[in-house]
Amino acid sequence: MPGLVVAALLTLVWLAGLINDNALRSLAVGLFNFVGAWSLAAIATRSPVALRQVLLGLTLGLLLLGIGDLLFTWALNFSVDTRVLRQPIYIAGVFLLLVMGSMLPFSMERQGLYSEGFSRRVVLLALLGGAILAGLSFLVRPLPTVDLLYAGAAFYLTLVFVQQAQMLAGGRIGRALQGVVWALVLGSLARIVTVLGGAEPARWSVVVYDLLWISAMSVLTWSARRGA
Repeated sequence: MPGLVVAALLTLVWLAGLINDNALRSLAVGLFNFVGAWSLAAIATRSPVALRQVLLGLTLGLLLLGIGDLLFTWALNFSVDTRVLRQPIYIAGVFLLLVMGSMLPFSMERQGLYSEGFSRRVVLLALLGGAILAGLSFLVRPLPTVDLLYAGAAFYLTLVFVQQAQMLAGGRIGRALQGVVWALVLGSLARIVTVLGGAEPARWSVVVYDLLWISAMSVLTWSARRGA
């Protein structure tokens, strides 16, 4: 329940920032990362050991993205260039999410939640689809190398997670993990929006990113409560 209350309060802060203060809006979105990480850690502690390690790794990746987002907010507030600090933190966070996101279906398969061979198929299809979509996005709007890698990673993770969304077994843990997968789908879609939005994104793309990311963190919070 505290997580849901904090999420509701941050949503109100975000709405106020959307109307009056861009830095306040950015701060609310950055703080949502920590609410989501707390919820993901809560789900991890109630999961089998093999899944717990992967979920805690995803939690750490989410915390790093949160730190990066707060540095971005700092830059907005004080007109300080934080890219030198931000980029390595974002890269480390994305790397963790890539590795742990790829391990998640294999861990679930070992727990008997997926049929044998399903995880390998998920990863291979996601790799192929991610590469194709990254290439198409480059044709539509050429991206710098780093942004292209971010886009490819976001496409890949989206395809990895969306293939798992309807595959989980029932029960308390299964329901909580299904929420995790849907949250990761929404979060990956949000990152695609922000990468393709460019260095100076249109207002609509900022709002869409915020809504997707807030929804992802809220789903994690609800799933943590549901699986309690």
